[in-house]
Amino acid sequence: MYGKELGLNPTPESVRISRELVRSTLHSVDTDLVEVAAILTDEMVANAVKHGRPPISLAIENDNEGIVISVADSGPEFPVVRTVSRTAEDGRGLMIIDILSDEWGVVPLYQGKQVWFRLNVRDVGS
Repeated sequence: MYGKELGLNPTPESVRISRELVRSTLHSVDTDLVEVAAILTDEMVANAVKHGRPPISLAIENDNEGIVISVADSGPEFPVVRTVSRTAEDGRGLMIIDILSDEWGVVPLYQGKQVWFRLNVRDVGS
């Protein structure tokens, strides 16, 4: 079973750190699935750094259905999937999460929110 949690600084460096943690934690999972998890985590952490407020935390867990990765921050605004032009330089993060994950959502917290996604997988190792 996974069950890692990490506090992140509100800096771009946290995006790289979170990707590395996902890859090292999920080493026993299919390589393609790990890369999808790393990409989606990258998007969530980048959103929290850019639009959220500290503290920011990353959690990697698994259950009977698959891998669940979440990012919490203290910002009051909930993320929204946006429609962006083909030439836009950003704004696609949640669209990517929506397309590549099996499920995702936002949970309100006492202060802020937690954005999460699930990737379904058989034999989620420990």
